[in-house]
Amino acid sequence: MSAIVLTGAAVRVTGSGLGCSDWPSCTKGHLTPPLQFHSLIEFGNRMVTVLLVVVIGVSFLATLLRRPFRRDLAWLSGGLIAGVLVEAVVGGIVVYSKLNPYLVMVHFLATMLLLAVAVVLVHRTSRDYTTQGRLLVPRPVLLLSRGLLVLVAVVFTAGAATTGAAPDGGSAQGQIIKRIPVPLREMAELHSTLALFLVGVVLTLAVMLHALDVPERVRKAARMLVVVLVLQAVVGYTQYFTHLPAALVEVHELGATVLAIGVVQFFLALTHHAPERMASRLRAVPDLAGDAGIRTEAAPVAGATEGTVTAHS
Repeated sequence: MSAIVLTGAAVRVTGSGLGCSDWPSCTKGHLTPPLQFHSLIEFGNRMVTVLLVVVIGVSFLATLLRRPFRRDLAWLSGGLIAGVLVEAVVGGIVVYSKLNPYLVMVHFLATMLLLAVAVVLVHRTSRDYTTQGRLLVPRPVLLLSRGLLVLVAVVFTAGAATTGAAPDGGSAQGQIIKRIPVPLREMAELHSTLALFLVGVVLTLAVMLHALDVPERVRKAARMLVVVLVLQAVVGYTQYFTHLPAALVEVHELGATVLAIGVVQFFLALTHHAPERMASRLRAVPDLAGDAGIRTEAAPVAGATEGTVTAHS
């Protein structure tokens, strides 16, 4: 999923946004691209999408064949398939709209959402979600962390709008591309203000968690999130004051994907779910003995309720 973001950023910074003028073929009557730089870059981004569909499709089949069967994993992997297919269609509309900045924003934000779903899927795969998890932090911290998710979404939206307001729309030279009619400086200042506020919220959370009796893994997740945010802020300011060099724009996009992964992992770390007692197995035909020999009931943890705060994960 991260490869989609990075190759999409490469399309923009190299001016290859309309390297393939048709969809799903590259040009009218030709599925594959001509041996031209911009066409190859954009077609490469499309091929990453195709590969991603295959990988997610295999994952979906694995969740269906998995024993014990997990409905949550099936829904998550199935949602990823639907989301990537919709994203492919949106990508086609972006091409036909000549890189409409508002559609490009939707394209980027939807990819971030799919990335978050993928992180949740990987997290849940090896953990027991058949029972209620044990909350590892006080409820005010949980509520603040939920607000953090919303704030990250707002910062991503402002960042995408800043890109849409930039004079370079990601197309080849000579092509006129519509831009968001807001001065780049104003959008950049709004984005940076929100980003600094986000850094402050995460720093506050990290300090709170280090003052509370919580598991070390929660504190570590908070520290990693602080590091990612600070580095992302440094890259963002540097690319703005150096007039958006292509290499730094790509690094900033990489930072956005790492931030999306980090904030979801931090939120998931606030609740403890025990590992599954039995290793998952794949088989096309169930055992004749049924599932009786496979499923085991997890022993309840004394006093483990959603509101319990514990120092052990």
